[in-house]
Formats: sequence, structure tokens, C-alpha cells
Amino acid sequence: MRRALVLSLSLTALFLAGCPSKPKNGECKTSDDCKDQQGYGKVCVQGRCQECGADGDCKAGFVCRDSKCAPRPECESNADCPGGGQCQNGRCAAAQQPKSECDTDAQCGQGRACQNGRCVTSSDSGAASAAAIARCVGDENAVYFAFDKADVDEKARGTLEKVSSCLKSARGAKILVEGHCDERGTAEYNIQLGERRAEAVKKYLVNLGLDGNDVRTTSYGKEKPVCTEHNEGCWAKNRRGVVRPDAGGSPTSSLDALERQAAR
Repeated sequence: MRRALVLSLSLTALFLAGCPSKPKNGECKTSDDCKDQQGYGKVCVQGRCQECGADGDCKAGFVCRDSKCAPRPECESNADCPGGGQCQNGRCAAAQQPKSECDTDAQCGQGRACQNGRCVTSSDSGAASAAAIARCVGDENAVYFAFDKADVDEKARGTLEKVSSCLKSARGAKILVEGHCDERGTAEYNIQLGERRAEAVKKYLVNLGLDGNDVRTTSYGKEKPVCTEHNEGCWAKNRRGVVRPDAGGSPTSSLDALERQAAR
């Protein structure tokens, strides 16, 4: 009897030894070992049950980071950001602008001037400023007026706001505002009307922040039409205010224009 009991216990021990216990406490050999373990991930990574081992283990829009699924970042390198942006902590940020060399002419020393944040020689500054002003003004940025009016309407205000913003980038820009009229009316009346139109444009630009000392005005009345047909479509093109670079000379005065028109 004792021999049979010993034999039975020996067989039981051998059976248990042949059937190892399942891994627990998050330990694993394969991902199958993780399926029934509560509170642990379902993917076996280096002997531990984790949430993920690769991006494919995560749902759409997520990636695997440190064995955890996390939202996919906006970028991983600067190449992922449009417009030269920089990738910072997974998000695209605007590229940092280089620090300006100067803010005022006084920071550049004698014979030099501050132009668009850089110190340049005075001659270079003048050339750059003239080029910058030319891009802001001219016939393509003319504003137009109703018949016998000098009011700056909504469309004209939009144009002048763009002109003003552009001119502010050209430090110390000096400009001349021309007032023009169509062919109807006397020469004397149109000279006065052109003056009012030029002054209206100047007033609006000054209200936008330009220095009034940098803005001069003149009137050409009906002396310089851009269209010579005798109809409303043509007259509308001639009722205009034009901003031009001020070369520093004396513009043709309203009186000069009036005298020339009277001599015709």
C-alpha cells in the first residue's frame, strides 16, 4: 500500500513538472501570453506585455512611442514642415527670422544708414529706398474719384492702405501725390478739384501713419489725361490720384499747370 502511494505521488510530481504554469504579472514569451492578463498590454515586447511594439500595433492616427500608443505628431523633422518651418516638439513652427543688424541709422555709424534691418552705406541706402518706394506707388496703385468729387471711397481706401503698408518698409520714404481730373469743366476749376483730390489722398495716408512732412501734393487738373476718348469710361480713368516717388525737385505747381492751360 505504501509503495503504491509513493508511486502515485511520484507520477503526480512528474505530470506537474511537465506542465509549466502560465506567465503572469505582465511577463511573457509571446504575445499569446498577454491575452488573458488583465491590466497589461497585449503585445509581448522584450519579455513584458506592452501596449505596442511597432506603429502597426496602434490604431489609425497613432504611433508607438516607448511601448505606448501616442497621437501621430505633426512633424518629425523640418522637412515635414511647409514654407521653411521648423519642427519643434512634434509641431511645425514658423521659421525664426534672423535678428536685425539695426533699428535706427544711429546704430550704423557715420556714413551708413539702417535699411530693412541692415547697415548699408548711404548711397546704397538711397538706391534701395528709391527701389522700394517705386514698388509701392505709380499708376498701377492709382485711386479714382466720382465725378466732381474728392472723397476717398472704400475701394480707394483699400488701395491706399496697401500703399501705406508698403511705404512704411522704406524708411523715410518721400512721396508726391498728384491730383487729376477729366476734361469737363474749366481749367481753373479742375486745378482746384485736383488739389482737393491730392490733399484727400495725403490726409488718408497721414492718418495711416505716414509722416506728413514726407508727403507733398500737386494738381495737374485736366492737363495729363491717361485716356483721350470723350466718354464716361475714359473720363473715369482720368479722375484719379496718383502717388509717385518724390525725387526732391519742385513738382509742376498748380499755378504752372493753370498758366499752361490758359495759354492754349
